[in-house]
Amino acid sequence: MSISKTTSKQIRTYQPTYQLNPRKRFNTEIIEKILRRIVDSELEEIEYSEKAIPELCASLADSIRTAVKEENYDRYRIIVLVTIGQRRQQSVHMFHSFLWDYDRDAFASYNFENCQIYANAVVYGVYLD
Repeated sequence: MSISKTTSKQIRTYQPTYQLNPRKRFNTEIIEKILRRIVDSELEEIEYSEKAIPELCASLADSIRTAVKEENYDRYRIIVLVTIGQRRQQSVHMFHSFLWDYDRDAFASYNFENCQIYANAVVYGVYLD
């Protein structure tokens, strides 16, 4: 003697998840403070070495990316570029090009110099719809 129960299956309807505007905008002032703090503390006493600089760039970009992600910018792709070179009485011009949404995307940069090296760190926050 078994009792049969009839259960109706519920159908879930999902709405699109895209958002046209971010919940929390990319704040360049906060990111510039993070860049200044991390770059100054890491490169304060560094001397130029061809073998150590590539690893230093990668670790510096990693620590910057981690610090920026702690700010919880939802739906932003975080891109970090770090350039370090030897200082020898020359000038350097850098150019980066992107397809850019001026309303939602933003960037912050910081330049560092001591008697041995120069460094440029740039963080891009690109909003994903």
